[in-house]
Amino acid sequence: MKSLNLVNEYYDTYLKKYKKGSKAVNWNSKKTQFMRFEKIFECGNFNNKKIHDVGCGLAHFYEFLKSKKMKFTYIGSDISNKMLMYAKKNFINKKINLQNINLLNVKKKKMLKKLKADFVIANGLFTVKLNLSNKYWWLYIKKMLKIMFYLTKECLVFNLMKNNVDYKDSHLYYQPLDPLIKFIERNLSRKIIIKQDYPLYEFMVYVYKK
Repeated sequence: MKSLNLVNEYYDTYLKKYKKGSKAVNWNSKKTQFMRFEKIFECGNFNNKKIHDVGCGLAHFYEFLKSKKMKFTYIGSDISNKMLMYAKKNFINKKINLQNINLLNVKKKKMLKKLKADFVIANGLFTVKLNLSNKYWWLYIKKMLKIMFYLTKECLVFNLMKNNVDYKDSHLYYQPLDPLIKFIERNLSRKIIIKQDYPLYEFMVYVYKK
């Protein structure tokens, strides 16, 4: 999906402007960014587990997990090579696996096997669609959810903007719940939890393998 290059460039402009911190990955504040991290963390026990952070950006979730003082293995993947270059500068003396990968382009089973993890997360991956149509973006989301769930051993976690809001930005994607639940139940799993108990215009989805 070549149009993802436009989204990549969009995020790179924020990186160029802010260099580091939550604003460099297009979050409004560190407070709301970590609010999302805490909500992801509620999905299960991350201790001694492997985590694949899809669309990891500057790998801030790695820092969050380190703050929890537990053992874990982290993979961060992103289509932005610039993001990963900046992230690696911040983790020069730490063992962190960062991959410049578009999962939709990975066809070899050996490579996919290496990317499997207990928890696969996508935080903010589906928020910005720019001028792409809702139909196109929904198709992209479904393709990504299928491959991410394939990589998941325990739980897939992702968030989406709520559809029932008073105002919508044209460059953002807002997801109706019914078609999402229908797709997940038919193609991924019937073991779903949707969390809306935090003060942001979005919801977090947990999809369990077992």
